[in-house]
Amino acid sequence: MFDVAVPRNNVNPPLVDLFLNPLLGARRVSLHSGTSIFESTHPASSLYFIHRGQVRVYTVGREQSQLVEILGPNDWFGVAALAGASSHGSRAIAVGPVIISEVPLDRFIALLQQHPKAASEMVRSLAQRLRHAREESSRLVFDDCHTRLLRALVRFSHSPAASQASGTSIVLHITHLQLAQAIGVARETVSLALKDLRDQKLLQTGRNQLTFDPRAIEQLLQQYMQRATGAAAQTPPAAAPPVTISPVSAPQS
Repeated sequence: MFDVAVPRNNVNPPLVDLFLNPLLGARRVSLHSGTSIFESTHPASSLYFIHRGQVRVYTVGREQSQLVEILGPNDWFGVAALAGASSHGSRAIAVGPVIISEVPLDRFIALLQQHPKAASEMVRSLAQRLRHAREESSRLVFDDCHTRLLRALVRFSHSPAASQASGTSIVLHITHLQLAQAIGVARETVSLALKDLRDQKLLQTGRNQLTFDPRAIEQLLQQYMQRATGAAAQTPPAAAPPVTISPVSAPQS
């Protein structure tokens, strides 16, 4: 079910070819749904390439986890190894039957140096992830719950968690809890926000799935953003507090 994803444009053929190169000596592994590929404390010594299925990556905090990536065929993960970290600092979970390759980091780096096109795609991929992480961090500070939820729905509609429904609608296979983990709010808050969208006939809910037209959700998101921009423009800047300058005493001789 999860292998039928909405078509994406972020597959990089040179990098995919590199991950498929037999000289890497990668270990191919078949996993059942719910299997932990790695935990936050596990040593980061390998990269991972997805041949089939879906993998979800979470950052792990003291009290809760945050869903940061939904990955599918031809995607790779394990960026902590590239950064030289001693441990992953995140957890990766298989969703449905999954086939991945575990790639030794040292062999990958050695082979990457011989393939400049793949190296260029790797740099671009890392830059895109960094940019996305920075944008998400700022949105957690400045966006309200509804705006963050709409952004998450649009983003995940282009992920392997989405499959085509009728017309331009998609079915997003995700739970309320996972959405809450993605946008940093309580599950109950997400459930109320989804009910509001359902009452507006913008979304249908089912068991662990949501059906909606991403274009309608994106249009609503644009309206939210325009309102926020207009409200910010109408708010006068706070007056600066008066500055009191104390006279400078002459030095005593």
